[in-house]
Amino acid sequence: MAMSMRLKRRLYEACKAGRTPAEALDAGDREDLVAELWQAGMTDVEIATHTRMTTYTTARIRGRLGLRARTARKRSA
Repeated sequence: MAMSMRLKRRLYEACKAGRTPAEALDAGDREDLVAELWQAGMTDVEIATHTRMTTYTTARIRGRLGLRARTARKRSA
């Protein structure tokens, strides 16, 4: 049974907010999520932690999308 667009959007937003693991999404939506979080400036480690994916999976998706790896940002004291 296909998921309604409204339910699918709510699930995506829950994953984006870090409330639901990204594994609940289909592969295309996981790619969209990684791209969106990368565009927001997150590193692979930050994305992986936020979405509860492994860093390997995050880096693999990012690489498949042709996005460059980000290095950890220096935090100001």
